[in-house]
Amino acid sequence: MATSTPTADSPATPTAKPRKRRLKRALVITASVIGGLALVVGALGAWFLYSPMPAEPELAATVETHALTVDGLERTYTTVVPDDLPADAPMILAFHGSNANGAQMRTMTGYRFDELAVERGFIAVYPDGYRNTWHDCRTSTPYPARLDDIDDVAFTEAIIGATEAEYGIDRSRVFATGLSNGGHFSMRLGAERPDLVKAFAAFAAAYPEASNFSCTDSTTPEAAMFVLGTADPINPFTGGEASAFGTDLGMVNSADDSARLWAERNGITAEPVVTRVKDGVETEDGEVTRTVYGADTAAPVVLYAVEGGGHVVPNPKYSQPRIMGGTTQDLDGPLAAVEFFLGLG
Repeated sequence: MATSTPTADSPATPTAKPRKRRLKRALVITASVIGGLALVVGALGAWFLYSPMPAEPELAATVETHALTVDGLERTYTTVVPDDLPADAPMILAFHGSNANGAQMRTMTGYRFDELAVERGFIAVYPDGYRNTWHDCRTSTPYPARLDDIDDVAFTEAIIGATEAEYGIDRSRVFATGLSNGGHFSMRLGAERPDLVKAFAAFAAAYPEASNFSCTDSTTPEAAMFVLGTADPINPFTGGEASAFGTDLGMVNSADDSARLWAERNGITAEPVVTRVKDGVETEDGEVTRTVYGADTAAPVVLYAVEGGGHVVPNPKYSQPRIMGGTTQDLDGPLAAVEFFLGLG
């Protein structure tokens, strides 16, 4: 049988098997790298989003959900009423942020308003927003409550009236606080309806710039407290365009200007007193700077600037997911708000 012998002019044809093995090995390595990256990204995502929920405390209080109809819509809210509620007790309304509800506001504040209601003798109220949002003063938000022109002020007034009828609260000591969209709505109540709320405390919500402010300000002096973090990923501490992960929320003033402008609104002309505080006590260091305008007036303005703070209500019981920024342990936000409110007399 004749055989073919390779020569210099006719080299042997190499086999395809080594090339296939190399391609297969490359595909396996690529798949492993992609899979590893996916695991890393997933782990990082979980790390940024994870935040353990605090346990609901046992309270000497009744926690109850109520419903009422305003402008043809059924609206709901939750009350925390201490068992030993004094006569003519104060009332604090706590408004949640967008895409949340009253139950989540209780959690996000570490149930501190609940605990303080029992300790200090007031009713804590957690309203539920229309499709999880509030109609605040800003003109640039995509929230359903604004787009559908929901009258959340009327809802608030109805809550106050119903609570007064059932528990006999002191109408002159009704206060509003809130986080983010809820903080902006509490600011709306302070601007438009000082007859409804005596003071407000806004967390992660700066005073909007004039171009982003649609409310009719009563100009009646209203005590105000702002708590703003230097590392807030949504509400810029130095002012400018606020945005929630790509969603435009309009222009806001800086933290310092928010307090200064509200103080000017209240007719306060004296220079503020600035101190470092930790747990409400003056200190040489710490992460929190307190600026107070008009401490001796009926409508003071307080700014808590939290170094490294995020889009949160700082409290000792619960830290927001890391994607929302840092939570300091140097400030119990709900306690600061309650002491500010009740200290107004």
